[in-house]
Amino acid sequence: MINPTHVSTSPCMQMTEYHARRLGISFASVGVHLGWVYLAGEIVYEFGRTEKEDWLRGLVSEKMPDLVRHLEFLDPRPLGSFSELGRELKISIMRLPEGEVPVFILVVQDMEPELSKRNWEDLSNQVLTFCATGISLREKNFLDFQTITDPIRKKMEKSFSGDVQSGVIAFFHLQDLSPFFKPMGVVKSQEILREVTTTLHKETRENEFNFQLNPRSYFLFCPGETLDGANNRFGSLYFPSKHLILDYKLKIFPIDKAILTDDSRFSSIFIENF
Repeated sequence: MINPTHVSTSPCMQMTEYHARRLGISFASVGVHLGWVYLAGEIVYEFGRTEKEDWLRGLVSEKMPDLVRHLEFLDPRPLGSFSELGRELKISIMRLPEGEVPVFILVVQDMEPELSKRNWEDLSNQVLTFCATGISLREKNFLDFQTITDPIRKKMEKSFSGDVQSGVIAFFHLQDLSPFFKPMGVVKSQEILREVTTTLHKETRENEFNFQLNPRSYFLFCPGETLDGANNRFGSLYFPSKHLILDYKLKIFPIDKAILTDDSRFSSIFIENF
């Protein structure tokens, strides 16, 4: 029987009890009996339990490669249905627009009524907050490392063409923001993280791109840039957020095609800076 009171967070998620509880309330408030959050194909949050858990895990695992390739963002897809203790239940899954790592919400609910667009939006916002405040890539056993780095590597390779055969990666490691999240609440926590991203977007030029690995780790890839040029650009950069000026450490790495094709050298940049 589905037990909606069960809440479980992966030990690999550095998640405060406050945010884990808020996410559970979000699933309960829209009337679902079971909710799972998938990150890179792994379940990192569970709300509710079912006797058919093994079957359900297998069903999603079988369909996950197709979902990663073809499911549009914020477009719920039905996956099937099952019966439990005389109740007819349906399964739906939705992909969230969360950077390079695939994030999905799975829900099990009664056949009627359908979750509204607003219900899905509310769940989406809470799950994105959960991911933004809870992912710690130092605990990498729940993530396939290639799932993270391969899309980044391919995007970098496309940036090298013509006279542009090298560049730099600027790594920004922010101060630990978790002490602010609980007293500030979910909305204010989201605002802090958005402002960090906004600052980087403003600094990102047309042929560059930035990406976030976790709430503290951000990279900016600059093809055609030199170490001296990057130091001049980023040496005095600061991250304003509300009444705070966030502290951070800056590291800059040269990168070229030889590094991109060398798994050991390329991966070491990310492993050392998670």
